[in-house]
Amino acid sequence: MWKAALLVVALMVAGHFAVRYLRTNPLAPVFEGGQLVVETNEHVVRYSLHGPVEGTYLVANIESEDFGDEPVNATLAAVGFAETRQYLSAHPEHSVYGSMSELQIANLSAPLALIAANRIAYGELRALVDRFQARAEEHGKWLCVTVTGEALGVESAESSISGVDATALFVRRADATRLLMARDLQVDDCVELIAGG
Repeated sequence: MWKAALLVVALMVAGHFAVRYLRTNPLAPVFEGGQLVVETNEHVVRYSLHGPVEGTYLVANIESEDFGDEPVNATLAAVGFAETRQYLSAHPEHSVYGSMSELQIANLSAPLALIAANRIAYGELRALVDRFQARAEEHGKWLCVTVTGEALGVESAESSISGVDATALFVRRADATRLLMARDLQVDDCVELIAGG
């Protein structure tokens, strides 16, 4: 009996590991000649790398972009950590999704688009999407994510079907959204993170 229970526990742990770390990124980003190349259903987009970045953000909202034509894995409505600390210090009663402050937090946010650099980062990003959805549905506490990676800029884009240059379109989109290649993501409860810092 104990062997069966041990097997079930081992399968659960292995299953969690597989789901978290072995998922394949559908964008399959690759490095070519110092650029990050991402191919969507309709476009091939080349990004230039603009140096290392690390930042912590409150996740006001997150949308998975994996299977659309956006050349990113997810887009966050993100609030910088300094603004988050200031807001939650002034309004500690408004620290959950669905609270009266959600609109105010949304107004403080800016779009942040992420491309997972590797399989582990992709698993962490998918786990963030799942945790956000659960917290939002349950009116749980705000989530913060610390992203370590590289800032990106659109170098070129073209239709993978017709070969037509689409660079201007993707540059316009990137002008309104900060782009990062995420090498590592760490998810924390914002209130606990602020209390610990």
